[in-house]
Amino acid sequence: MAVLARNSIRELRHRPLRTALTVAGVAISTAMLADMLMLGGGIQQSFGELLESRGYELRVAPKGTLPFDTEATIPGWTALQERIEGVGGVERVAPVLAMSVSVEVEADGPEGSRGARRTLAVGLDPENRGLYVLVRGDGPGAGEVLVDSRLGEAMGVGPDDRLRVATASGFDAWGRTASVRVSGTGDFVFATVRDMPVALPLDDLQALSGLDDQVSFAMIRVGDGYDAEAVRAGIAAVAGRVEVVTLAGISDRLDERLSYFRQVAVILGSVSLFVAALLIGTITAVSVSERLGIIAAVRAIGVGRRRIVADLTLESVVLCLVGGGIGIGLAVVVAGYLESILSGLPGLPAAVRFFVLRPGSLMTAYGLVILSGAVAGLVPSLRATRLEVTSLLHREEP
Repeated sequence: MAVLARNSIRELRHRPLRTALTVAGVAISTAMLADMLMLGGGIQQSFGELLESRGYELRVAPKGTLPFDTEATIPGWTALQERIEGVGGVERVAPVLAMSVSVEVEADGPEGSRGARRTLAVGLDPENRGLYVLVRGDGPGAGEVLVDSRLGEAMGVGPDDRLRVATASGFDAWGRTASVRVSGTGDFVFATVRDMPVALPLDDLQALSGLDDQVSFAMIRVGDGYDAEAVRAGIAAVAGRVEVVTLAGISDRLDERLSYFRQVAVILGSVSLFVAALLIGTITAVSVSERLGIIAAVRAIGVGRRRIVADLTLESVVLCLVGGGIGIGLAVVVAGYLESILSGLPGLPAAVRFFVLRPGSLMTAYGLVILSGAVAGLVPSLRATRLEVTSLLHREEP
């Protein structure tokens, strides 16, 4: 046992290039596997946490859509809201109207306006702060607008400044306009990386857009002690022309739309695991073939086959332990780089993450690589010990 162990260490040290390339290959495979495991469940986890953080368990939207998914609206909202509020377990209804607008700084009236920008406007109940976190000032009241903090910095506006808002593609085109006071700035939790939204009172945006008594969707808070699914069924019974979904339902739909990423994660993760096993198996086979004489010698002095197989397999495990450890660190770095690329996908909230750093995913990847390396190293080791001693010695003859 000591002879083989010392020989294994000597082999790794005396062949630094082969050892380094093997460790590098295992590290890359481990990093890819870990990233794919994080990608597989990261979107759903981060999006679910985002939804749950706002305190509204249900969403009402036009059939076949998700909130902020299209510009479709729900007409006749006032009557529908009364029916929804009559359902047992409904604690609060928060309607939202979303649409594209143009905004510009108002300096000295229309003639002095400058810096027009296209952005998303949301109309909401002034008491509803489920879509944003206030940074400065206050929420929007009548004739006021809350500006995304990034947009405020870009346009150089803050509380008490004035903006003009237009529903057309620009201020030179036909459309309705309104002069509003900036009440404050905030961070919109469902904003995409590219969006820098503004929020107005629902009545003001409805009047500006001409979409009287219409909303894009509504958030519903369920009272304590009530089951969200039961309340959803009750609302669906009185509001047949809309779709009522729970947070789990929204997460499932998002997961369906992004199933491509999960499929890619499974394929690439499987390939990386196979590559790691193939690499370790090949290197172990080469290493074992170079030491047939030593294997024959220790067999001749009475060392058991199991002991020899264990020592040879341990060499593969050591390579996986070292390479896998490096790969875990590499996975974190690569995940951050890939996140910066994928986070710019249109329509995806900036708070949603593709790669969620989870210790469980990292340890699973590490363990699978070590296991695959051990199995891959076991195969050539078993084959070598099954040969007769005379056959091994014959192979070593010049």
